[in-house]
Amino acid sequence: MKCPFTEDTLGQKLETRTGLSVHCLTCKRTAMLDVAELVRRLGPDHSCMPYALVKVFYCRECRAAGRADRDLQFTNHAVSEEKQYWVRETRIASG
Repeated sequence: MKCPFTEDTLGQKLETRTGLSVHCLTCKRTAMLDVAELVRRLGPDHSCMPYALVKVFYCRECRAAGRADRDLQFTNHAVSEEKQYWVRETRIASG
């Protein structure tokens, strides 16, 4: 791994096997995201910075209720070896 460590694309995030979660600040729902699926859908060169991700994500529950649906917070996670393939069902939809 190079120093200083940078991880600003989804492809780099997949390569380093780190995780990403999204939290809706409106309804307080949280979901782990499948980075491999994001790379498949958005491409490896897509930015993993919050300003880029908020353009393609929204909270499905808040949208259905007519509330602000893009008030999201993204968190990076160091994924342990035993959980690197774990994917949780999500209530936050990519759109």
